[in-house]
Amino acid sequence: MSTTGQRPVDAALRAASRAPEDPLIVEQMVAPVARRAVEIIRDMRPTNALSRLVTPEIAQVLSRRAALTRRLRASTGYAPPRQLQVTGVRTCVVNERTVEASCVLREPDRARFLAMRWELRHSGWRVTVLEIG
Repeated sequence: MSTTGQRPVDAALRAASRAPEDPLIVEQMVAPVARRAVEIIRDMRPTNALSRLVTPEIAQVLSRRAALTRRLRASTGYAPPRQLQVTGVRTCVVNERTVEASCVLREPDRARFLAMRWELRHSGWRVTVLEIG
């Protein structure tokens, strides 16, 4: 087995050995959550796809933006490209209960910046602020 084949396993073992309260867990969740958030606002995923990881306020904002996308698609027929690549993930541990993160989402015709604030709640890490540019 090559060294590159072993890295994902090593990363998974390190993640599994961390406590759920560890702020470093957020680093691994940023890219999938960012991708799903953009897929929700593009109306490619159901609006409840992130309901366990975001606050109700964030879920409502994503739902509203998905509804706007549906209206735009119905009136113009525009369908955004499905290709989406998450790059440049950065995290900053503010304290043991707060992490701020950002990433760039690249599409064939544009790039978006996404910033989020994660807070440790009684039910685990949740996104409390989400800005998609």
